[in-house]
Amino acid sequence: MIPIHQFNPHNSLMFLLILFSFLFVGFLRAFYWKHTKLLLIAPFQYRYASQYLRQDNAFTERVNWLSFVILFINFSLLLVFNKQILVFENHLLFLCLVFVFYFLKFYLIKFFGKLLFIHEVARLTIFYTFLSDKALAILITPLILILFYFSVNIDVLILYSILFLSIVFLLFKLYWIWKVGTNSFGLSSIYIFLYLCILEIYPFVIITKGFFY
Repeated sequence: MIPIHQFNPHNSLMFLLILFSFLFVGFLRAFYWKHTKLLLIAPFQYRYASQYLRQDNAFTERVNWLSFVILFINFSLLLVFNKQILVFENHLLFLCLVFVFYFLKFYLIKFFGKLLFIHEVARLTIFYTFLSDKALAILITPLILILFYFSVNIDVLILYSILFLSIVFLLFKLYWIWKVGTNSFGLSSIYIFLYLCILEIYPFVIITKGFFY
């Protein structure tokens, strides 16, 4: 019989992070399901993305904040699982790393939008890239729980499932950013390609390599 490595279920911070992730998903399902459902399908259909973008009100703002928190929690937990580190400080470190990455990504896009006088393009780029990541984070919440607490050793299967979903969301994200940038704003394909490689594809490849190699 092969022993199965399990994360310590008594690690309070890890348990609280997963608990809060499910709690926020529960809030979205119970109180903001109409807007959450729109957020989940918006990465795949332009008209739903446009509809969600137009619905700039208190409800969508709450959905955005809750989904951001879920994103930070779930993506940091994936990094924790990858490193197999269960020290209290490292949980906070990974959470901060995810936050810093998205913080820098947000302000880099804003900066180049101002520098190149393409404010609307920057706004739509931020919308599409964060929309896709938030939807992905919500969908993988039950998979995160299975990774940490399931008694059967199916880690590889779950990781490949998360990878498959990530690739699907990434491809749609790249497609819509490219299409909106070239068709709606006439941006150079070189600029779009450089952006996608530096801020979208390269980080994804680095994280994927860390999981499977």
